Amino acid sequence: MRAPNKPVIKKEKETNLFPAFSYFLFVSLVLSVLFYSMSPVLAADNGKRLSIVLIDGGEVYVRSGSYHNFSQDYQLYVKGADSDGKRIWLELRREGVSLKDDIATEGSQFAYSHDSTEILNLTVGTIYTGADGVLVRFSPVYQYLDPKLPMPQTSNGSLSNSSDNELPEAHGLQTQAEGFNVPLFLAGLGAVLLVIGFFAGKGKKR
Repeated sequence: MRAPNKPVIKKEKETNLFPAFSYFLFVSLVLSVLFYSMSPVLAADNGKRLSIVLIDGGEVYVRSGSYHNFSQDYQLYVKGADSDGKRIWLELRREGVSLKDDIATEGSQFAYSHDSTEILNLTVGTIYTGADGVLVRFSPVYQYLDPKLPMPQTSNGSLSNSSDNELPEAHGLQTQAEGFNVPLFLAGLGAVLLVIGFFAGKGKKR
């Protein structure tokens, strides 16, 4: 009996390797699409939730003995100052409960975080001294949405300290961090199936 030609054996091996290669390609693409679609959810689980900015580098003035209202019912009090007007006593409250207090000077930073999420971050810019006390200028001022509290509302139903143009973007960031991106997943899966169909067609022609 005559042995089969070697080139024929090589061709048969190449044909048998094609289904394995197609299967490997299919699994790799599916896993890539799943990982990309689920990455916002994984980031949120790891405490890397995207922050919604309520005040982005603003400026606030507060007199001694008075306070400033921030969104989500936070109040920053300037409790008093020393005789030279160089050191001030700051206190942050919410609904009458003291959250943090500190002694600050010009250039000092006052920051408050809740559950590892930064809520307020401001810098004491200038302390003006007068006969009736001190006037403190805070700049820059940053406030971030506290996800554990209700969304701040105005009479128009939009975020306070945010324009109407900024609201859709903020909601988009929050939605992306919380949910599974179904349209992206379906589009990726469709692309994978098209690629597999293309390679399968070429395999049949061979």
